[in-house]
Amino acid sequence: MKKYLLFSLAACSLLNGAGFKLPEQSSDSVALLNSNIATSFGPDAAYFNPANMLFLDDPRHQFESSFSYLQLDNVKYTHYDGKKYKSRKSKALLPTFHFVSPEYIANWKFGISLVVPAGMSMRWDEDLPKATSKKFDLKVMELNPSAAYRITDNLAIGFGLRAVYTKGEAIQDINSPLKADQDIKGDGVNFGYNIALTYKPIENLSLAATYRSKVDMKLKGDTDIKAPAHPLGAFPNGSYSGKAKLNVPLPASLNLAISYEIKDTTLMFAYEKTYWSAWKELNFDYPDAGASNYSNPFFKAFDEPKARNWKDTNTYRFGIAHNATQKLRIMGSIIFDEAASLSSTTSFDLPDTKAVAYGTGFNYKFSEDLELGMSYFYQDRKKRDVKYYSGNPNYPNGTFERGNAQAINLGIKYKF
Repeated sequence: MKKYLLFSLAACSLLNGAGFKLPEQSSDSVALLNSNIATSFGPDAAYFNPANMLFLDDPRHQFESSFSYLQLDNVKYTHYDGKKYKSRKSKALLPTFHFVSPEYIANWKFGISLVVPAGMSMRWDEDLPKATSKKFDLKVMELNPSAAYRITDNLAIGFGLRAVYTKGEAIQDINSPLKADQDIKGDGVNFGYNIALTYKPIENLSLAATYRSKVDMKLKGDTDIKAPAHPLGAFPNGSYSGKAKLNVPLPASLNLAISYEIKDTTLMFAYEKTYWSAWKELNFDYPDAGASNYSNPFFKAFDEPKARNWKDTNTYRFGIAHNATQKLRIMGSIIFDEAASLSSTTSFDLPDTKAVAYGTGFNYKFSEDLELGMSYFYQDRKKRDVKYYSGNPNYPNGTFERGNAQAINLGIKYKF
């Protein structure tokens, strides 16, 4: 089940169409759906594009804290035989923090972000989906220190270190004449890096590129597998209680962005490429398992490698920000996102699909020191036909119906 833990971490960090992708880690980024890569309006630059820290208007310390409330609606699935299934709704409250320093050293700025790039709770209660995904709970936090250097007045570079802590639990429950189940709990800390560049050829035009590295996610924990023996002796008891490990790549992503200011309005576009083709399969490792475990068909089903063979995805982000007054900025956005999984490798743990999302919000300046932001997005998750490659009857062979995910964010910015 750590496969689900890692799968969702990766999906949430880099995949909009699948469940909760959470690149939106501030009030501005929720309203603009992360199209604000070439232009930053506050200290969230430390996370999204550290090079932009050197182009912020205010030279003082800048701090931002926000909370997002997210809800994924019931995932609805219709099997090929006409039977309908529905997951529980998923909800989460996610805090974020960003900080940007003044130029303590000439031409240098430093930042730090504490974010929640992933977080999900998926539960299925019916026999078919719970056989592979009865419960999945995931908590993820990322600490991202960063620095930026001004090469010239219109060119800056940035870089950062990503330290990601993950904790999760997942349960499979096979309800057959011989009941079998698996419960895994695990955690891990994994590292990566990010780099960024911003170039302003003219005052009102910004070009930017950011890159987040591939991270080999390595989780360790314990599992409890109940795999009963056949009553007539056809196969032995395969129950297992012990260590479990899993390695899964969190793929690299590239953002290319542009923004253009026309009087009081900023137009933004960002293109994101996510290199999901690095993910070939999910494969468990049970270090203490023996021959009797692998002779049991239930244990073998839990242990069997699951093909993924995902494809690289493209996401297109369009945003607009308008200074309605000297104190009020209003924002809106739309994004188009592709599915990474094949129809033959989509499963109940995190149904993957194409999606279109819409964002809106505002930022109000109470004083030169204090600002308040509020934002909202709605994700329209498209209908998708799937047929799992293995023919295993516990996996999808039907249609995931159209669904939605929503988030509302409240944040404050403070300068001193």
